[in-house]
Amino acid sequence: MSEQWNTSNTLLKRVKDPSDEAAWVDFVGYYENFIYHILRRMGLNTEDCNDLVQDILLKLWKNMATYDAEKGRFRSWLGRVVRNAAADYFSKVETQRKLMEEERAMVKTIRSATPSDVEHLIEEEWMLYMTSFAMERMRKIFSGEAVKVFSLSLDGLSADEISKRLNITRDSVYTLKNRAKSRFITEVRAIMDEVESHEGR
Repeated sequence: MSEQWNTSNTLLKRVKDPSDEAAWVDFVGYYENFIYHILRRMGLNTEDCNDLVQDILLKLWKNMATYDAEKGRFRSWLGRVVRNAAADYFSKVETQRKLMEEERAMVKTIRSATPSDVEHLIEEEWMLYMTSFAMERMRKIFSGEAVKVFSLSLDGLSADEISKRLNITRDSVYTLKNRAKSRFITEVRAIMDEVESHEGR
């Protein structure tokens, strides 16, 4: 396993140290796209999302020291930061009279969203994001058909269907699937340990 995962301190603990530039680079690598996906789920367009993601990352960098794992998980804290930033953004645009009617409705939706609504969205998107993150690592580790077999199995295809589609034997399907599945679980656990073990789970 890459040394990237074998750290004695968790990422969230490291990133609180402003002198640890490598920790911040790792943090952005994990969370930048995740925040983007959350904002898209909230209804922001691509251009607005790109700008707001950078604003949110700046807020996180400035306020990371205030996060206390004893008071709750990091994703819950992150959800509040994202929700407040999105609401502030819409309020700012609204005062400039640039909102269309559908965007006005989105403002009301975001403002009326409860913390549990936002946390549910964060949880749902986080699991999808971590799965995608692990799959990208898998593609760098495995060559040949292993990742294809595993991806098709996740899509619900049977061993016989995968066998026909990839023109390999049924036994090969099971062998490759099990090999990829084992490594996939290892990768997900490694990622979760690195980015979540300080969240007070």
